[in-house]
Amino acid sequence: MEDFTLQKLAVMIIPAATGGGRGSNYEYILMDVPGYDPATCFVTITPKVYAPYDQIGRPDTWGGLPTYTDLGGTRIAIYTQINYREPDGGGGGKNREMWTRNVVESVVEVVKVN
Repeated sequence: MEDFTLQKLAVMIIPAATGGGRGSNYEYILMDVPGYDPATCFVTITPKVYAPYDQIGRPDTWGGLPTYTDLGGTRIAIYTQINYREPDGGGGGKNREMWTRNVVESVVEVVKVN
């Protein structure tokens, strides 16, 4: 195995946030990181605060982590919400678009492997 070094290219704090509503939400937080290349870099998202109790194995009010996707070039999108569908209540198998946000304060780091 060859030697390698790690170089931290960027750090961003994502604040805790909650919310939700009707329709789809495609908002994201943009990270433009000079030197970022998905072939030589990785992104970590770490919560700053953990639940002060044993995890119960099902969704609760504690919240989750943001996610990310590569936008190409040096740009990364950080998503703090999810889109989903739920029955519209009118029968007939129709659904309505919804979104929800429930994330804990997290640290996003972009690291390059040399």
